[in-house]
Amino acid sequence: MTKRLKNPAYIAVLSGIASIAVMLGILFASVIKADGEKTGGKLFGLMYHQVLKDPAAHNDYCVSPDELESDLKFLKENGFVSFLPEEMIKIADSGAPLPEKSVMITFDDGYETMLGYVLPLLEKYDMKATINIVGDFTDEYTALPDNEKNLSFAYLTWNEVKRLNDSGRVEIGNHTYYMHRTGSSRQGSTKNYNESEAEYRAVLYADVQKLQLKLSQLINKRPAAFAYPFGMISDGEQEILEGAGFELFMTCRELPSEIGGTPVIINRYNRAHGRPAEQLYSLYLSQL
Repeated sequence: MTKRLKNPAYIAVLSGIASIAVMLGILFASVIKADGEKTGGKLFGLMYHQVLKDPAAHNDYCVSPDELESDLKFLKENGFVSFLPEEMIKIADSGAPLPEKSVMITFDDGYETMLGYVLPLLEKYDMKATINIVGDFTDEYTALPDNEKNLSFAYLTWNEVKRLNDSGRVEIGNHTYYMHRTGSSRQGSTKNYNESEAEYRAVLYADVQKLQLKLSQLINKRPAAFAYPFGMISDGEQEILEGAGFELFMTCRELPSEIGGTPVIINRYNRAHGRPAEQLYSLYLSQL
């Protein structure tokens, strides 16, 4: 051992290894707090729906473009890193730590304002977002003549879904094809009280796979993310959805998301009118 240590070539090898170790240490330190505590593992999930200028439309599920811009500005200025579902799944699989300020920005239902208002703001603030679409809403507005559409109520068309996907800033998620409905015996994608387990499995699987197939033909990939309609979840539902290939699930629970292995569960804070992201982040921090 003494002779080898005196060998110049061997010393050079050791020096190279030491340099690599230092570099790895620097990379690891980038995700460690000053006091040595690991910063990864927790994620701040934000849930939006509609974005409109009309003050009369603002409510628990509709914010103004100015409110959205204020949120994105807050995230940008405070060093948040936005992640898409596919990125989060890879991180969870690898066990890599997250940046301390990690956020997933999501929009449910697939309104046309995602293209008119949201995408330009994502580009302005260098952020990424997930848009969870409903298949039959998109069908309906694709078939509608342009002169019958209005930004205040229109959903995306299939061509617009593709444009968003092609932007590189938006990932498309599955929000069911026909199950985002009110006034029926079924509540969202949950099991009917008079339905057998086999019947429910067949109905849910067929619904989500219809949207998966449509999107795989449109954007050349099947979404990895599923958002529960109305945030309602049946016992055993996640198992069925995992069988359909989903690896990330979005809830409406207002809690921090713990990232560690798959499947990934993303809890989300509802961004209502007058409830800014800064306020929601304070709530998130209070729950850590």
